[in-house]
Amino acid sequence: MKQLLLICAVVALVGCGETKEEKAATKANAIIERAIRFELNGGGELTKADYEKVTYLNLADNQLTEVSKGLEKLTQLERLLLIRNQLTDVKGLEKLTQLKELFLGRNQLTNVKGLENLTQLTSLDLVRNKLTDVKGLENLTQLTWLQLPHNQLTDVKGLEKLTQLKELYLSANQLTDVKGLEKLTQLKELDLRGNPDLTKSQIAELQKALPKCKIYSNPTK
Repeated sequence: MKQLLLICAVVALVGCGETKEEKAATKANAIIERAIRFELNGGGELTKADYEKVTYLNLADNQLTEVSKGLEKLTQLERLLLIRNQLTDVKGLEKLTQLKELFLGRNQLTNVKGLENLTQLTSLDLVRNKLTDVKGLENLTQLTWLQLPHNQLTDVKGLEKLTQLKELYLSANQLTDVKGLEKLTQLKELDLRGNPDLTKSQIAELQKALPKCKIYSNPTK
């Protein structure tokens, strides 16, 4: 009994010695490992082969503040859900170069530095974050679906390079112009509602350049 109490005390002291960042990393690692085991439907020690079997991982609704470690071994991951967490950056995702679908909606991201490495992405969700620009997205030239509503974007600089886009959602931002979007000739659907500084003439000019695209907008001037 005394030995058991001593072990508990040591564990408690180790935990108390962790910094806030270390505690967040420990929590994230535990959550990630649990999610991996769920996908594999098994227990035991995880091997390299186990990690390579995982192509889909759901980490939504876990109050994660970081994922800087724990995902790097998932070299074959193609679809990752991280919606409704508390992430402020995307550190830890840059090595997941096989990702095709990434869902980061409803976090607290202020930038997406690191995502430029994920050049296989075809779908990306960044709805309801705190982005003021889209630097880093210009390299993601395989994207066909991009969600950016409810951010703090004032322009769309960089998006003109994403020429494979078919669906682009930019509602509820602070856009003052849409210069560059006329180059996205593959677009089928474009949502610009809730950007009060855009004008009717800007929308009309864009619609003329993209006659096959359904543009949703509600300019007032």
